[in-house]
Amino acid sequence: MHKAFRLAFGAMMTVASLSTTASGCIRGDVAGAENPINPARLDQPLLDAVIAVEVNYQRCQKGLPRLAGAAPLRDTAFGHANWMASKSTLSHKSTRPGRATVKARILASGLKVRRGSENIARVALYKVEGQRGYKISNAAQCKFTTPDGTPIGRHSYGSLARYTVALWMDSPDHRVNILARKYKMAASAIALDPRGKACGSLYIAQNFAG
Repeated sequence: MHKAFRLAFGAMMTVASLSTTASGCIRGDVAGAENPINPARLDQPLLDAVIAVEVNYQRCQKGLPRLAGAAPLRDTAFGHANWMASKSTLSHKSTRPGRATVKARILASGLKVRRGSENIARVALYKVEGQRGYKISNAAQCKFTTPDGTPIGRHSYGSLARYTVALWMDSPDHRVNILARKYKMAASAIALDPRGKACGSLYIAQNFAG
């Protein structure tokens, strides 16, 4: 889901090792990115870094400048990701006082910006999505396989970033945020809802500002 606002005109909603391409764009190597996600200890800086790599790669492909990171935006993203996970709800609106809308959350970050937006996603902790079906071998132990018996493991931070950004790029509204020249910074965060399907859902929020 995607939502954007411009401070000057009020709120509005508009409804996936180093590799080098012919364009000269590269994906940076982030240490630890391919380790399986530990749901008991989510690494917010690592998640932020790997999503930034994917988003900036997409921007580079279009000749756009890189987005800088911003700790206040990451805190903002975490607050909303955590709220979504606690409510098992994918939404740009929340019930948090002073943080109910995208605009309110970004303004509350303390950053001096004129515009901002948000991309959000919900992805299973285990890589069951995108499979042609999957089998539950042992639900209590989170054992899943493909129909032919191949084990399905947890996402790594890298695989989660690639999968999530690919989903956003395939959605015109989310793609607009990623490729907007008006934004100068972005940050992402993650939270786990253990009640989600296949041993838990990961809620990802990314905020943009400029």
